Amino acid sequence: MRNTTAWDHGLRVGADGKGIVGHSGAVLLRRMADRGGLVTALTRVFPAGGSGWRDRAVVFVHLAISIVLGARSVLEAEQLALHQARVFGPSASDSTIRRLLAGLDDNTLAALSRARATARRTVWTWLALRPQGFPWLVRIQKEWA
Repeated sequence: MRNTTAWDHGLRVGADGKGIVGHSGAVLLRRMADRGGLVTALTRVFPAGGSGWRDRAVVFVHLAISIVLGARSVLEAEQLALHQARVFGPSASDSTIRRLLAGLDDNTLAALSRARATARRTVWTWLALRPQGFPWLVRIQKEWA
């Protein structure tokens, strides 16, 4: 499955020291969320807002990425997202993130769980189709065992 997005068109990786972006791992996480179908699945979970509303699926994914990068509050998530504005575009404010989280009820949480499971199945299928595997993951697993 290839989900196309506007934010990654023309995205290039280089070693020339120009256009440096902090926390570049966020790009990999966002691309995996897009390509694995998570953003599309989450778009079906969150109701569409009116004019001026942010895409709640994208806000949710960026919140998750911020947590992976070390954010411990919605304010820290907003601040981390500001560092990636050149790549992802304008970030959601902490109040927007709070409203998103406040709207999570049992039905929405169940739908989120199903959306994550669908995307996870896609990624695990891709991994299973890679015959050479990921040898560095095996080494890390053995070192941690």
